[in-house]
Amino acid sequence: EPDNTDLGVRCLDWCQGRFEPPTLVVGDSSGNVNIYRYSDLGGNWGLHLRLDGHVNPRRGVLDVSWSPDVGRSYHLISSCGRDGLLRVHKLKKLSNSADGANDSEEYTSQVLTTREEVWRCSWNVTGTVLASSGDGGVVGLWKSDFSGNWKCVSEVKGAPQR
Repeated sequence: EPDNTDLGVRCLDWCQGRFEPPTLVVGDSSGNVNIYRYSDLGGNWGLHLRLDGHVNPRRGVLDVSWSPDVGRSYHLISSCGRDGLLRVHKLKKLSNSADGANDSEEYTSQVLTTREEVWRCSWNVTGTVLASSGDGGVVGLWKSDFSGNWKCVSEVKGAPQR
């Protein structure tokens, strides 16, 4: 259940994994980035994991995007917020039992350095390139290097207004 400071959901995206239970990433007005998962056993949605949010100095998540599942052993989720940050969250599944019944996940978050406030983020079809955009008329294209560090590899500038 959301806490009393939540002003409402701003954005959400589905996990597209074929072998995952129904799962959503949700960004809210209070700056929280949460993952909710549906349980067939209980027949309800519950909070699965709370990711690093967007709270300082201004609260609020503007966009979230779950990368397509292309057979990786982990998930990638991007988020951007009113705090001016663009984040990539990497979720890795940890199996606590031989049958996988008590699986849990750990995550890491990397803040990507941008020159402007980011309002939107979206993954390409293979989940290898992250696009970000804001009010500056520039689309940033981000890729991960062999060490897992995300870098801006290209910028696409919009045509000037006449």
